[in-house]
Amino acid sequence: MTKSAVLEACKLKQVIVMSDELKVCIIGPSPDSIYIGGVATHVKNLKGLDCLRNADVFDPGSIHSNQKTSILAIFGKLHDFRRQCKTRSHSCYLLNTSIYFGSFLKLILVLAFLPGNKKCHVFFHGGRFAKFNLLSAWVIRFFCRFVFRKVTTFYFLSKEQMAGFASLFPGYPLMLYANYSPFSNLLDRNRLRTANELKLLFVGRLVKEKGVFELLSAMQDLAARYPNVKLTIVGEGPVEALLRHQAKKMPRDLVSFAGFLSGENLENAYKTADVLVLPTFHPEGFPYVVIEAMRSGLPIVATNSGALETLVTEGVTGLQVVARNPESIVSAIEKILENPYLLSEMSKNCQTYFLKHLSRSAAEAFYTRLVAPIKGGI
Repeated sequence: MTKSAVLEACKLKQVIVMSDELKVCIIGPSPDSIYIGGVATHVKNLKGLDCLRNADVFDPGSIHSNQKTSILAIFGKLHDFRRQCKTRSHSCYLLNTSIYFGSFLKLILVLAFLPGNKKCHVFFHGGRFAKFNLLSAWVIRFFCRFVFRKVTTFYFLSKEQMAGFASLFPGYPLMLYANYSPFSNLLDRNRLRTANELKLLFVGRLVKEKGVFELLSAMQDLAARYPNVKLTIVGEGPVEALLRHQAKKMPRDLVSFAGFLSGENLENAYKTADVLVLPTFHPEGFPYVVIEAMRSGLPIVATNSGALETLVTEGVTGLQVVARNPESIVSAIEKILENPYLLSEMSKNCQTYFLKHLSRSAAEAFYTRLVAPIKGGI
């Protein structure tokens, strides 16, 4: 370890000790709840960090999730929370929300109940500001001007989200942030490839917006020239039966369906693949599947939806493809097949990127400085 790295580690430990003495409150789904979605996963990961292990968690309830809460119930929780704020004397709030009209109304309510003399960082997750119609945008702008003055910084998963917010609410401090893995170690891959062999992997919910039908069309085009290119599809969803029916028309063993996988089984799927393919035209946030793929050293072939625009650097961490365009997927796969060195280099780059930006260690450093800045720090 270099001298500068040692000094940086010492600073980080110093700030973690300081953060233990502060009272931080995370606002979002409780880690003990049965919420499903990116916000719930993010909050659970936050509570796993050393710098936030003693943080309080306030769950105001959800309007857009599998566990919906009424506005009246949210009001009741917020009244109780305001009393808790006075007794707990929080120094910093980390507020997590989605970008939907109902979620935005809840954000306004939460901010209205928060004390105005504390640090408050707002983190936006799924959704797009472009989805707001003129009426809902006007209503939100009218009410937000009274409560947004309480916010220290707004954080976004993608440039698209940030630009959408800036068009509605100019003049506020904005930054990008990342979802991250709860792990800091890399996944070792000991797979030995033969000439013209390539194992592709898709992981996600099986809906048409994820580009899975375009991916199968691309596989059919590749099959005649590259019989050793195989695809494994991990996930479940409403179009699974249609996908299986389409795959039956292709050469045997070209496409395999693994169903829903988690834990060690999902890790093994990443370990035994060469490339993650995500030709989505769904409005993505910051896909966790890409984080785990990079941890495993899998280059990403994907569209530029959401954070994929930042994560996939052409020829460095992967290759970008055009949405709803099977020919674009074919071209990207052919480029990898024709240049094995490119695959090897992109694999190394992905793991380097993971360690620097997407690992638990990276998150520890980011949030430690966020909740307890030291002199000269962030």
